[in-house]
Amino acid sequence: MQLYPALKARMGSWNYYIVKMRMREVATEVKFGSQVHNDYTLDEAIQRTITESRVKKEIVTYLRGQTDRFFSSLVVAAVGGSPMFYPVSIAEDPRFQVFADEESIEQSFGVLRFSGTQDYYALDGQHRLKAIKTLLQPDEDETGWVEPPDEFENEEISVLMVIRPDSADEADWLESYRRLFSSLNRYAKPTDNDTNIIMDEDDLFAILTRRLISTHNFFKSKGRHQESIRIKTKGRPLSEGTPYFTSLQQLYFLNELLLTTQIRYNTGWGPGPESERVEKVKEFKRFKPEEEYLDELYYELVLYWDAIIDTISDLRTLHPIDARNHQADGSGDEIADNALFWPNGQEVLIKVARALLDRQPSPDVLTIEKAKSALNPLEKVDWRLHNVPWRGLLLVYASDTKKWSMRSEDRKNAIDTAILLLRWITGISQLTEQEENQVKEQWNARLGPLPETDNTEALWEQIQQQCQLVAE
Repeated sequence: MQLYPALKARMGSWNYYIVKMRMREVATEVKFGSQVHNDYTLDEAIQRTITESRVKKEIVTYLRGQTDRFFSSLVVAAVGGSPMFYPVSIAEDPRFQVFADEESIEQSFGVLRFSGTQDYYALDGQHRLKAIKTLLQPDEDETGWVEPPDEFENEEISVLMVIRPDSADEADWLESYRRLFSSLNRYAKPTDNDTNIIMDEDDLFAILTRRLISTHNFFKSKGRHQESIRIKTKGRPLSEGTPYFTSLQQLYFLNELLLTTQIRYNTGWGPGPESERVEKVKEFKRFKPEEEYLDELYYELVLYWDAIIDTISDLRTLHPIDARNHQADGSGDEIADNALFWPNGQEVLIKVARALLDRQPSPDVLTIEKAKSALNPLEKVDWRLHNVPWRGLLLVYASDTKKWSMRSEDRKNAIDTAILLLRWITGISQLTEQEENQVKEQWNARLGPLPETDNTEALWEQIQQQCQLVAE
């Protein structure tokens, strides 16, 4: 016989109970659907495939590494076991007389009893269940078994237990189960990327991005605003006529690029010796680092941004609302459309800035003066989108509407080519005549639509002139 303190609830046609189970009970007693109904036909297969890599690399790592770990409820189906619910009356206790007339309360608390012959299997939470089993009840052929956290087996998790109605036969219940299973998985919606960045307390880049927006003079909004007027906090695309420098997701992305130094890329992440560092940044940002290391990364990030902003005058003197207009080429009184205020141009900027910083003799101990000196070639770059190297690569022309727009087709290759050109322009890459011809061929192949009056040879000569200008 098994007894569980339970809270009875109902939704739609389902009666279910909210109970708690120890991790060792979950590992031992809750099964996967295929273990209960060993039928793999299309009509009755009731267990989706478990992604082993997700379980071991993500969830098990999370359980072992987080002392404040927490799981949402498992949804578990109970089959057999003659379940009985025994309500516990609170009306007889003088302390609860005030609730005596509340039937919903009086009938909700109780004890759920099973005879011991029941089977439990997961309707929702199969990957969490597999992670618990991996730690506490590994398969005999399980490779790379790891020790569970201390006392993990006695920790508790809430379980929403769905009971098969007495009136339902096996076929009817399986049909209802499949519907419930698909509903739980179809309508479960993960939080969006903006919410993750705003809420995440483990991802160091999310923490640093929020701190930058809150404290750095360039990124924070002046005065009191319900929403940032410097960083767009909902959605990634930027549109003309808006005041944002960039979006929250894009700033997060740029911060990760800036902090991924060549040294970290080669030797891993973390403050300790190389043997203790985490090789992949994806793994490292699952767990919040020590505050001291987090502070070090923040001051490093601030140094990079300060150096970039101090070096490139367009960032200090232009306003995004004025410099984000694809039809403005700067020939009139209007301010020219500027690559620094569009995500594609920002990606090129930061990747080339990172490469310039990595060229320094001791890139891991830069001062603001050394960083600005390293980034100085960026000030001489022509950031106006209607000029090379951006024209035809990032900004393309539609002959039917005679309008300019940011490139969407073959975007990644266009950005890669723009980075290649900017590395050459800023002196990172020293090209032989043969290599220059190869770059020219790649540039020609990547060019998008341009006005008929444009001459590609003349545009290439302008790129060469920029190389000479920056080199002087």
